[in-house]
Amino acid sequence: MVKRTAKTESPWGYPIALIWRGSVIPLILPNVLFSVFIAVCVSYLYLALGIDISVAGSVISSLSIVIGLILAFRTNTAYDRFWEGRKIWTTMNTSIRNMARVFWVGIKEKPDGPPGINDQKIRAINMLLAFAVATKHHLRAEYGTSYRDLQGLLPEDFVPCKSATNLRTQYINHRLHLRTDRNDWVIERDNSSSSMSLPLEISYQLSLWVNYVKDKDLIDIPYQGQCTMALSSMIDCFGNLERILLTPIPVAYNIHLKQILTMYCCILPFTTVRDVGWLTIPLCGAVAFTLFGIEAIGNQIEDPFGFDTNDLKLDDFCYDLMLELDYIVQTVPQDQSSVFESTPVPQPAPKQPRNSNNVLIQI
Repeated sequence: MVKRTAKTESPWGYPIALIWRGSVIPLILPNVLFSVFIAVCVSYLYLALGIDISVAGSVISSLSIVIGLILAFRTNTAYDRFWEGRKIWTTMNTSIRNMARVFWVGIKEKPDGPPGINDQKIRAINMLLAFAVATKHHLRAEYGTSYRDLQGLLPEDFVPCKSATNLRTQYINHRLHLRTDRNDWVIERDNSSSSMSLPLEISYQLSLWVNYVKDKDLIDIPYQGQCTMALSSMIDCFGNLERILLTPIPVAYNIHLKQILTMYCCILPFTTVRDVGWLTIPLCGAVAFTLFGIEAIGNQIEDPFGFDTNDLKLDDFCYDLMLELDYIVQTVPQDQSSVFESTPVPQPAPKQPRNSNNVLIQI
């Protein structure tokens, strides 16, 4: 597995506090500049023109408590989604590893059995990797099989069922016919409008292959049970990842939070210009940078499956899994491991106990 370490400095030696890439500064810069502009206007009117537009500080203190609670809830909820997505992906990764181990070690090629089982095992392990890669693309709304990391993983005769169709668009189109045409919801054979996500279709193919090797007596029942449980776990993880993706934080909540932050930053210079004077401008800029930055971080990590710098590194996860599965196929033997058949290393003879009268106790 590729080892990665957290970086505290940029490649040019600057500390992490000065790093631009990966920060939310580009996202919040317009809001911060707008807050600074309001502070400049208020400071100019009060200090340069002598117009008393100051407001008592008790007004802003009551808003500070509300904003603190809302921001804390917003950040905690977003990070819970981020962390849960990472845990679910790890569970799915573990299930894939268990299935690959069972495929490679538990399925034996027999002289009187069907030929080419070893090639089928390699193909099945490739489809396990394809499940993870297809899940990554599905979470990013990248449907179909025309992606570089999927090429070669799926069998040549594997034709996915309309995997190139945008399932969300289909769902929206079906909602238009929900009240007028109920025949769209009838399940029948040879339905030309049928569709299924690619990871689920891969799981069905793997389940059919497990049943095939069981019918040929190439796998024991305990190993078959492990494969069935691992497949169920993979599908469960896929559903949970979809739950995180398709259940975002309500838009009204995000809009209201943004409105409250903007109102707070606009009122703040009216309450501080009397006490700090021209320092109101940098003070309001720092406050706006802090508040809008926390809100922007929550917006980024609430959907952790995208391409942002702060999202989960799904590409790296799939690449690490590919290295592990490739190592299994290239290195791990399918029969008795030779490490248990090597000549045991001779152990030194145990020392004879000394006479108790001559033992020297040391502390």
